[in-house]
Amino acid sequence: MSLADLLDPGPAPPEPVVTPARVGGSAAWADLVRAGAVDLLNERAGVPAGALVTPAHRALALAPELPRRCVLAGRTAAWVLTGLHRGVLAPALPVEAGVEVAYPAGTHAPSPRAALTARQAPRLVRDTVRLAGVPVTTPARTALDVACTVPHEEAVAVLVALAHSGTDLVAAGRALELRGRVVGRPAARRALAAAAAVLRG
Repeated sequence: MSLADLLDPGPAPPEPVVTPARVGGSAAWADLVRAGAVDLLNERAGVPAGALVTPAHRALALAPELPRRCVLAGRTAAWVLTGLHRGVLAPALPVEAGVEVAYPAGTHAPSPRAALTARQAPRLVRDTVRLAGVPVTTPARTALDVACTVPHEEAVAVLVALAHSGTDLVAAGRALELRGRVVGRPAARRALAAAAAVLRG
């Protein structure tokens, strides 16, 4: 299945995202988790045990954390799209990871709160997809953001995972060079080149 198929904003995933509110509260939730009936996506959301987890499920798990007018971005978008956190597969996003979001240029930043990192981002509207209704940066935009901002080895792992899912890293590299001022451009070039080398085998 290609990333394009996974990103299709069509029907919601067949298996629901389970939350404490959907199962009768925190006590019932804790019982389900203890019994192994839920595969966690984070401490407050999961899927029925054994369900196939898609990017849409991961996006839905983070929807309650997303401030109005914001988009899941950076490392958080990378986890949604690939399941990787800190460069390794992470079925559940750790609490300490927090949530990284972007908000459009010319708008106010969301109210500060614990475990939320927000940054203003240009061209956000055209670089956004909706997964089960949740706004996330596109795979190409996520690739550029990660390449520019996260440590090299982690960035390379995410870029390789995105490429395996259909993201064109050559086009991402061209987009990087066409953008105006980019903080982290040299690091992004190195990460894209390293990912290309991995993909060439």
